Amino acid sequence: MSRRAAREDLFKIIFEAEIKEESLVDIYSNYITREDGKKINEKEREFIEKNVKGIEEHNEEILNELSLKMEGWSYDRIGVIERALLKSAVYELMFEKTPKEIVINEIVELAKKYGDAKSYEFLNGVLAKIL
Repeated sequence: MSRRAAREDLFKIIFEAEIKEESLVDIYSNYITREDGKKINEKEREFIEKNVKGIEEHNEEILNELSLKMEGWSYDRIGVIERALLKSAVYELMFEKTPKEIVINEIVELAKKYGDAKSYEFLNGVLAKIL
């Protein structure tokens, strides 16, 4: 598994937490016991766990940053896929040292895979404003 695949698993965990309105840490704990979670190696598990805990810890700051940058949109008004991808990206951009181009590229690729035709354009625009 690669870092890209780990980001995809992280997206799935955030997505599930958004849908169920449950704790990200609880969803993660459950996810790693399922079939998809059992495929995650130790390095990717560490990445996902660090990001899950970081997103949970900094959730308010992430949401504040998003509300400042999403002109004409509110967080609750955008789709769950976009919310999950934005949370993941904004956390990494604000609190991790991952190169910004990598974060944005991989989030845009996930948006193309899971979102609708305009998702990746919207995400790219919001993330560009955050930078």
